[in-house]
Amino acid sequence: MNLKEMVDETLQSGITPIVLDYEDVRFFGSENRVVRSFMVLNSLDLGTLTMKEYRFVARRTKQGDHMIRRHIEKLVRVIPKLCEQNPKVECFTIPTYARLLKGGVLAGMLFDAFTLYPDTPANKLCIELSADILYEDMEETTERVAELRKMGVKIAISELGDEFCPVFRLASLPVDYAFLDPYATDSLDREDAERVAGSLVKYLHYLEVKVVAPALDSEDKITGAKAVECDGYSVAAPAPVAEPLPVDGDPVEEEAAEEIEVTETIEVTETVEVTETIEATETVEVTETIEEPEIGENEAGEEESES
Repeated sequence: MNLKEMVDETLQSGITPIVLDYEDVRFFGSENRVVRSFMVLNSLDLGTLTMKEYRFVARRTKQGDHMIRRHIEKLVRVIPKLCEQNPKVECFTIPTYARLLKGGVLAGMLFDAFTLYPDTPANKLCIELSADILYEDMEETTERVAELRKMGVKIAISELGDEFCPVFRLASLPVDYAFLDPYATDSLDREDAERVAGSLVKYLHYLEVKVVAPALDSEDKITGAKAVECDGYSVAAPAPVAEPLPVDGDPVEEEAAEEIEVTETIEVTETVEVTETIEATETVEVTETIEEPEIGENEAGEEESES
């Protein structure tokens, strides 16, 4: 089955091919938080794929680049309304690939998005780069990251601190947040937590980086994260499920409000009508529906449409 047949079959089944999943980051001793956003892919053949599962292929393809561009544009568009409803959110993160830094590709995507939506404050968007960038040419990487910072966006490093990670190379990069690797967070409920995670947290604080322990699966690990002085944490969420498409002929309303429950987890879906072209061995026209995020208890009274 080729790509077009797979997409057509998925659409006909009533499954939404792409949805956005969210992870709510809480900070110890503060009401502030950060919201991480991720694209989730759904298909009849492959089931549900999270970014951790599809990124190894997507980060090397034009289709993966296209997804990042769409993700940036959609989030930049709704940020003003989300911030109005939730002033305690410091920023919204988007995971990207290290290779997009080269040649200013990622900077170009951001420039295009902020040109489309000039009312969006750049400092409410955080570009999340994986720790893979620490294996790249650091001179060029530092220059490219500095270009992004000049645009006003924040920078985060994810999956930082496995046993092979050259963390000391981070000293040359202007970074706002660091999301720890499971190698570090797995130690948080063990006796060696201070030696494994705590030493890394101290180094990152020396660099004036806020440290987050993501996807913690127990109260003991949350307690451990606080004990080693992590700034914040998030709770492991259940796997997302696909949302049904609207029936043919029904109007599709695009809501720019977002709901993130004030608990340790968030459950959000998003709906946006999008007509886009996926580039693969052939060009495929796809109409996808994504539910837009809602944060807080206020409902959006504004409807938007997008061709």
